[in-house]
Amino acid sequence: MVTATIPVKQTQVESKTARSWLRPGWLSSAAAPSMFAAIWFSAGILAAHLRWFLPAITLFALMGSIVVAWIAATKAPRMAWGATALVFALLGIFCAEISPAVNPQEQLALMTGRTKRAIEGEVVRVGAVRESESAAPFSGRLRDEHSEQLDLRMPSLGTARVTVYAPVEAAFPRLTCNDEVRATATLHEPERFLDPGVWDWNAYLHEEGIGALGSVKAQDLTVVGQKRGWNFSCWLYSLQQTASKRLMDFAADSHNAKLPAFLRINSEDASMLTAMLTGDRSWLEHRVRVGFERTGSFHLLVVSGLHLAIFSGLIFWIAKRMRFSRLWATAVTIVLSFGYALFTGFGHPVQRSFWMVCLYLIGRLLWRDRSALNAIGFAALVMLAASPRSLFDSGLQMTLLSVLAIAGIAAPLAEKTFGPLLRGLRDLRQTRVDAALPPRVAQFRVMVRIGAQLLRPWVGRYLAWKVFPWTMRMLLLGAELLAVSTTIELFMMLPMAAYFHRITLFALPVNVLVVPFIGILLPCALLTFAVLMIAPSMAFIPGAATAAILHAVTQVVTAFAALRGGNLRVPMPSPLTAVLWMVLIAASICAIRARRWGMPLAVVALGLAAALLVMPRPFQRHAGELEVTAIDVGQGDSLLIVTPDGKTLLVDAGGLVGEKPDSNFNIGEDVVSPVLWSRGIRQLDAVALTHAHEDHIGGMPAVFANFRPRQLWVGPDPDVPVYENLLHSAAQAGANVHRYVAGDQFTFGGVNIRVLAPAPDYCPGKTPSNNDSLVLQLTYRDTSALLEGDAERPSEERMVAEGGLHSDVLKVGHHGSITSTTPAFLAAVAPQFSAISVGRRNYYGHPRHEVLEELQSAHVVTYLTDMDGMSSFYLDGKHVTAQAWAETAR
Repeated sequence: MVTATIPVKQTQVESKTARSWLRPGWLSSAAAPSMFAAIWFSAGILAAHLRWFLPAITLFALMGSIVVAWIAATKAPRMAWGATALVFALLGIFCAEISPAVNPQEQLALMTGRTKRAIEGEVVRVGAVRESESAAPFSGRLRDEHSEQLDLRMPSLGTARVTVYAPVEAAFPRLTCNDEVRATATLHEPERFLDPGVWDWNAYLHEEGIGALGSVKAQDLTVVGQKRGWNFSCWLYSLQQTASKRLMDFAADSHNAKLPAFLRINSEDASMLTAMLTGDRSWLEHRVRVGFERTGSFHLLVVSGLHLAIFSGLIFWIAKRMRFSRLWATAVTIVLSFGYALFTGFGHPVQRSFWMVCLYLIGRLLWRDRSALNAIGFAALVMLAASPRSLFDSGLQMTLLSVLAIAGIAAPLAEKTFGPLLRGLRDLRQTRVDAALPPRVAQFRVMVRIGAQLLRPWVGRYLAWKVFPWTMRMLLLGAELLAVSTTIELFMMLPMAAYFHRITLFALPVNVLVVPFIGILLPCALLTFAVLMIAPSMAFIPGAATAAILHAVTQVVTAFAALRGGNLRVPMPSPLTAVLWMVLIAASICAIRARRWGMPLAVVALGLAAALLVMPRPFQRHAGELEVTAIDVGQGDSLLIVTPDGKTLLVDAGGLVGEKPDSNFNIGEDVVSPVLWSRGIRQLDAVALTHAHEDHIGGMPAVFANFRPRQLWVGPDPDVPVYENLLHSAAQAGANVHRYVAGDQFTFGGVNIRVLAPAPDYCPGKTPSNNDSLVLQLTYRDTSALLEGDAERPSEERMVAEGGLHSDVLKVGHHGSITSTTPAFLAAVAPQFSAISVGRRNYYGHPRHEVLEELQSAHVVTYLTDMDGMSSFYLDGKHVTAQAWAETAR
């Protein structure tokens, strides 16, 4: 009797569940109340971001809406969801409006400049002492030194992040939390490039509470006392830095160094382990990061929600193995997870993961349904209430999309396909269970039993009944991992394109192959770290296993990163594209729950959403006009030329003098490329190099890799390594190299281009010089622009002698140096507008006041990139108009 009633109950439950998918309630507030609240709370924050609301009126409206919601809940329950949504939206507006603004620390900003100043403050954050190579500003000469980064809180002024440095042979002060120090330092504002689409480091540091950066020689710093009390955050950061330093030092340990290369943790491995275990990314060099970035697996390398989830799962498993009660296992897991989250810096991804782990474990303890949507909704609500501005954080957005992908697509997909089969493998020998299962699952169990019986005579009873079902389980788990990874990658395409201008076609296979290894690597790495803290001489034993797994992971990542075509760089999606993408994503979530044609419709919707981001779109331009745009690249040059026919030319790509090859910042990748992507540019028609100085050529390799220009224009340049590397990049991109000298003329996109310098008989020296500069004059009908590069007096005198220099726009030579823009040359050009590309706080004193006075006397309207940001000039053939990005941003 009991057996007969089981399938009836099961069928009724399944039928009820299937019907519930088709009702509107599957996305109702009751299904995931925390997510419902978070969505409307976010809508309120967004409204406050777009428009200012008076907090008092908002509070009054909020109180009224609460009363309305209570009445609706008691009198008209069907209308309660609307009133509740209004409550959370108004609450989001109110929290956003009363949230304290970022402190601009204006008094501290007034102290910045090139002048050394006496400062005094309390150490509130101190890093580890490091030995590294560095270059003096705007100098290519490298030097070895010890350095330490610390945050100084100065009363009534603000907090400055100061780097203390000294030669390796000199004494270095030992600094600790709460030390009161006095120093003579040079303070400067955080670097900021006033270009559209470029990440604002200045705003980021202000969010972190840092108002200025600085540097001080160790000999100019004195500890004058120590403030009483305990600074927990400073102590925690010091602990993190100490742990990172211990891991880095382990790479040089004698026991570790004796192991074979595959089992030995080297310095690069140690830098990855510090990022993975402690959250400290500062040791990661560019060559280590690039492979993970190109394959979309960087989140596996650094502390993220995945790492905390693995850590929590490991602790919970150990607690259960030690026969802890359910309550104690939950408590121990939450406490240790919180400690690990604090140890890693308690960043936003870890915070969100910690709250989800807590909600899951508490829900498991109380025997309640564990909804992923509810968990992420709760975490998001807590995060947004604490900091409404975090709504615009890319990490929060990507976390929400990841969970939505799993709960919205992957989970229903698994439930319709292999999920029931996976559960059907439990208690395989219990045949009486079959009657209570759906026919498809029961049939699958019978087939697995038949397979085991057929294999038994050949492989034995153990392999047939243990290994064969286990293999089937692993195949189904692999299918589940593949479904989850595929869905997440499809959902991640929009934020990856918007924030990183990258679609990694190999992200799916890399994540499928590597994620299982990370589940093993993290426990091994934690064990290695624990042994390193307790018995350093024995750490090489677990370190060998850690190194082997880590090297297997990096080999997979490196192999996929080396494949061409897997790393697709894309421009910023248009607002319309983003809206259509979200509509298609919502449609796929709805479609997969339909009884008929659900999965095909969902697949089609997801495919169309992906195609939207890959499809080319017209880039932003002024049709029928010649555009000359000076990009703010600091102390360097980079000009974007857009012809009336829509052809694109980039003249120079900026660069940092003395930049190390492994630097994590590159002007071409981090400034020039985002500017082009923000315009919707996918490929450049041509790139021109004026000359081979670092501040003009440094960003070129990244530009060639990202935009694969069809042509490269150069003049007579010396065969130095950096120039040879550029020619190699051009060859890899398939670009045709054209060499020009004075007297050459040609047409490009409806614009007549005349080469003014260098002379046909010019011979470059052994090293690049300013007079190597390729000078171009662009003429469109009755308007023209002259691009001077860094040409100096000798080149200008020859051009004046040749004549025909009159132009409406002048890109001033050599950043406004006194060696260029002579009075005779300026008189011959007689421009209406001029642009000077110059860096803030540059050590050359550019632009010189003599040059600015000459331009002012000639009534030339001058734009400086350090003050006006990116500046554009539009030549329509009769008139010229100008626009500064800093003005439009304000």
